[in-house]
Parts: sequence; structure tokens; C-alpha cells
Amino acid sequence: MFFIILHLLFMLFSLLHAISDHPILIVVSFDAFRYDYFSKKVTPNLSKLKERGSYADYINNVFPTKTFPNHHTIATGLYAENHGVLGNGFYDSVKKVSFKLSYELFHYDETIIPIWRLNEMSGRDRFSGSMMWPGSAYEYQGKLPTYLQKFDTDLNWYKRVDTVLNWIENPKRPANLVMLYFEEPDTHGHAFGPKSKEVVEMLQRLDNVSYYLHEQLKRKGLSNRVNVIHLSDHGMTTVTPSNFIDFTKYLRPNTYQIACTSPALHVIPNFGMEEEIYGLLKNASEDIGHFAVYQKSEIPSRWRFKNNPRVPPIYVVADEGYAFQDMYESVKYYSARYGFKVRNDSEFGVHGYDNQLPSMRPFFMAIGPQIKANHKVAPFNTVDLFTLFCAILNIKSTRHDGVYSNIETILVGYHGSMVPIIVIIVGGVALALLLIICAAVATLLIIKRQQNITTTAALNKRFPQNFTHSTIEAQHLLEPEDA
Repeated sequence: MFFIILHLLFMLFSLLHAISDHPILIVVSFDAFRYDYFSKKVTPNLSKLKERGSYADYINNVFPTKTFPNHHTIATGLYAENHGVLGNGFYDSVKKVSFKLSYELFHYDETIIPIWRLNEMSGRDRFSGSMMWPGSAYEYQGKLPTYLQKFDTDLNWYKRVDTVLNWIENPKRPANLVMLYFEEPDTHGHAFGPKSKEVVEMLQRLDNVSYYLHEQLKRKGLSNRVNVIHLSDHGMTTVTPSNFIDFTKYLRPNTYQIACTSPALHVIPNFGMEEEIYGLLKNASEDIGHFAVYQKSEIPSRWRFKNNPRVPPIYVVADEGYAFQDMYESVKYYSARYGFKVRNDSEFGVHGYDNQLPSMRPFFMAIGPQIKANHKVAPFNTVDLFTLFCAILNIKSTRHDGVYSNIETILVGYHGSMVPIIVIIVGGVALALLLIICAAVATLLIIKRQQNITTTAALNKRFPQNFTHSTIEAQHLLEPEDA
């Protein structure tokens, strides 16, 4: 009986833990974790999660295949031309200044609502947290997420996980949505290339911290309450200095501005210089090859990129495996930071190419109470993730470019709205059973006590000289002689 009560109390504690009554979702992003990195066979824990939950072989990200555009697409469900983050920076031709990581970069349209804001706007007691998610450190609709850790590469990975779980377990404001970002394997991939042992080491570390996250959820009794999505923003490919192209030597100095980074650069000609610069770059492209030059109207429509006022008059995109003159400065930085000498065949990592290239593909997997187990879904689009988040969180989506039917089979029952109801029902039943058992135990104790009183009274009447004997001795006197 004691163990039954203890088990029920444990169940009740798990169900009525100090966590949100709303569906709970953690979105984990590993920057530049290419979809085929699993073939390196160094991520056993992630591979097990992949098998246990739902996964796609890859997802189709947005162009340009850069960190900021794709993380903002994940958060908003919009293509780059609609959310306005066209690269890891842009040149404002009106203000005549370049913007990199900034409020302005992420606020092309003030009406765009990222998922962490939408969650908190969708009802009482909904709280969001961001652990270094790109773009989340700025206010949207005048507010930051309830919980926010700004970008800090010195913050220990396990501390990041502990902090996120503390947000979820906060007794007063429990987070039901957390966006969790890791800057690897992107950082080491850029410095050493995607085929390097350094990238393998980063993959192993990411696998270990993933194991830690799910073990902590299990230890805390949260595995059946928390949905976890693991994904990435883009892949990466190898580039050597022998494939760096300096197109500026074909142009006249001081006639243009350049924004963004390889392999896709914005070229902003000075007033009246567009046709000349376009012609010179076009000729250079035809002469030396390995890069394409577009005027704004010529940019491929399938990229969903060109219909935005931030798009430059001239856009230059390198072929896969090639990069531009800005890489010389990047290589100097990597060499100084990691202490190695640069050779002509030294390998570095670059991303940002055409999103149809397999090397640019990210991965996707998910596990949790609202996620179908042992399920493989066809490759879908990064813009579809927003609809998946909304379905799991049981909130109404805002405008987006995604297609819900692309991801609906990932969900148990094709929706996520029953979980809070099920939890309440199960919790209520468990509580009722516990009260019944407690009442039964109390009744038995009362009956037992009454029997003892009755026994003692009877013995006192029969054997008054033994009035001071213990109840146990009195019971023995009443037992048959052959007992």
C-alpha cells in the first residue's frame, strides 16, 4: 500500500510539476550542422533521438544560406524577401551606411512577429525564452521575450541547458517556448573546413550536450511534457585560397560600396555608375568564370529574394567552392585566432550559396509527447517550421509563407491541442485515486483504533487487575490457547 501511494505521489508530482499548463516546446539550433554530418558516425545520441522521434533527411532552407536570414525564417515562417534579412548585413542606400548585427537588420517590417512574441501574445501565462537565438536580443512590438540570454560564446554549453530548464521550471513564470542556439559547428567549420577533425570534435560535443538535455528532462520527469526540435540553419562547403576571386581589381576605386560576405555580395554603385560597374563585372564573370552577376531584376525568382527594397542594384554570387576578396581578411583572422599558417591549399568553410545545393542543406528531427514516434517525413521547407511551432504550441499563426500540410504528419493526431486537457484529466484522476486511498487508510486506522479501545475495555472488565497491561498483552489473553 505504501509503495502504491508513493508511486501515485510521484505521478502526481510529475503531472503537477511547476511547469506551464500550455504545450511546451524547445527549439535547438546547431549553426551549420549539415544534414549529412550524421554519416560521420560520431553522433550516436542524436542518431538515437532521430530514430525514436520524427525526422527528415534534410530540409530546404532559404536563400541566401546564411545564419541570420535562415534563423529569422525559422522564427517567422517568411522568405528573406518578406522578412527583409537578406544577409548577415545590408547597405542602406538612403542613410548611406552598412548595418550588420543590429536592430535595423531585423526590423525591415515592424509588423512581423517572431514565434517567441506570438507565443506570449496568444494568451495569459505563456512565457518565452531565448538562449542567444539570432535576432532575439531586440524588441518586437516593443517587448523582449520574458527570458533572454544575449549572445555570449563564453557561456558553457551545459550551463545554457541548465538555464533553459530553469526557465521552464520557474514556479511563477514557467516558459512554454524556448529557442536554444549553439554557434557550432559553424565557428570551427569556417576556420578549418567541414571535413576537418575540429568539426568532428564539435559534432561530438554537440552530441554530448544533446544527451545531457534529454537526460535532464528525463530526470526531472519532463520527457512526456516537453517537445524538443533539433535543427540547423544551413550546411557548409570547402573553399581554399586558390579559389578566392578579387573582382574589385576590375572596377575603378571609389565608385561603389560592398556589403555582406562571401559568397553573395551586395554591390552598390555610386550615383550614375550602375551600368558601367555592371558591365565590368559581367565581363569579368565571363572571362574568369566561377561567379554570376545579376542586376536586381535578373535575380532568380525561385530564391524568393529580389522583391525587397533592401536588395542592391547589383548582386554577385560565387559558384560553389569559390569565394570573393573579403575572404582574405577572414583567413587572416582565423590564422591569428587559431595559430596556423595559411597555405594556398588550406581549407576553410563557406556557406551562403544557392539553396538547392546539397552542401547547403540543414537537418531536422523532433521528439516529444506531440511528436509522432519512429516517423520519417519527406523533406519540407524551412518556412514550414513556423506552422509546426504554432501547432505544437496550440496558437493561431500570423502571416507566413509556410504550408501546414508539409509538416502535419509529424504531429500525433495532426494537432497538439489535446495535451493540456489530457494532463489535467490524468492529474485529476491521479489526485482522486490518491484521496480515495488516503481516506481508505485513514478509515482502516480509525477502525483499528476502535477495535483496540473495545478490546481494552473488555479486558478491563474481565481482568481488572491487568488494567495496566499493554494492549498487545490484552489481545494475547483473548486469543485461543492453541493460537
